[in-house]
Amino acid sequence: MDEKAGMKTMGLIACSLRGVPVYSYGLFVAAALLLGLLVAWLCVKAQKVSFAPVLDMALWGIPLALLGGRAGFVFHHFDRYSSHLPDIFAVWQGGFSLYGMIAGVLAAVIGTCRVQGRDTWIWLDRLIPSGVIFLAVLEMGVFILQLNPGLPFPDDIPNDHALAEYIEYNYRPIGFGDTLYFQPIALYQAGLQLLIFFLLLVLTLLRAKRHWLRTPGSLFLLGTAGVAWIRLGCGFFYLATGADDGAAMPLGRILSGGIGLFAIFLLMMRRRSDVWEKGMGGKEHVGNVCWKETEGLAETGASAPHAGAHPSAGIQSQAADGYDGRRQ
Repeated sequence: MDEKAGMKTMGLIACSLRGVPVYSYGLFVAAALLLGLLVAWLCVKAQKVSFAPVLDMALWGIPLALLGGRAGFVFHHFDRYSSHLPDIFAVWQGGFSLYGMIAGVLAAVIGTCRVQGRDTWIWLDRLIPSGVIFLAVLEMGVFILQLNPGLPFPDDIPNDHALAEYIEYNYRPIGFGDTLYFQPIALYQAGLQLLIFFLLLVLTLLRAKRHWLRTPGSLFLLGTAGVAWIRLGCGFFYLATGADDGAAMPLGRILSGGIGLFAIFLLMMRRRSDVWEKGMGGKEHVGNVCWKETEGLAETGASAPHAGAHPSAGIQSQAADGYDGRRQ
C-alpha cells in the first residue's frame, strides 16, 4: 500500500535475498501456481493425456497474466496514474487486477489450443479445477496476511463461537483504528471455493465413468459461474476501498455477477446445441461421443490442422484431446 496516498504501509516482507525483498503475498502466489500445476498434471494424467500442452499454456499464461493484471489495475485506478504516467510501469510497487490476470490466462489457453489444433472447451474443462484451487490458495493468503478484511464486528462480540478476525493495529483500514474484529470473508470465500474444487473433481469422475455432462465446456462454465457468484456474494461483506469507496455497486461485483450470468447462458446454449445436433445425427458432433482417453497425438496419428487443412483435421485433433471418435 502506498504511503504517499495516506495509507498505512503493510510491511509484508517475508525475507530479503541479497537486498531484494521477498513479499509474503508473492510466496502465496507462487504456492498457488505450483499447486495449480500439480492439480492440472493429476487431471490430465488421470485422463491419459499428455501434460505438454499445459506447459505451453503456462509459459504463455504467466507473462500474459502479469500484463493483463497490471493493465486491469491501472484501468480501474487510472486517476492515481493519470498525473504521473511512468508509475504505470512500476510493477514492483504492486497493483494487479485478478480479473485481468484471469483474462491473460484464458488468452494463453485459447491461443495455445488454436495454434496446436486442440479443442479449447475440452482443455478448459481439464484446467478449471486448477484455476479454482489457485484462487482458493490466494484467498487463504489474503486472510492470513490480513490484506482485505470484511465489515467490522462490534468489540464486545458475544461468546457464541462466531468466527471473527482480529486485525492488528497496523493492518486495520483507515478510519477503523479502534476496531478490533472484522468478518473473515476471505476465509469464507476460500472455503466455498474449495467446495467448488471438490465438486468439479467429482463431476470429472462422473463424466469419465458414467458420461455425465459430456458437452465440452460444461465443467468450465459451471465452475466459472460458481466462483463468480461466490465472489459476488462475499463482495457485499468486504470493506469498500479506493475507487470502490462510496460506489453503489463496485466494479468487482458487477463483473462477478455478469460473468456468472454469462457462463450459465453459454452453458444453456451449448447444451441446447448439443441436444439439437444429437437429434440431427451430425457427424461432426462431439458432445455425445465416448470420453475414452488416448495417449495423445502420437498414438492417434492425429496432427494439428494447418492453414487450408481439411475440416476433418479438427476432428482428429479432438480425438487426440480425449475422444475416440466413436458414437455411443
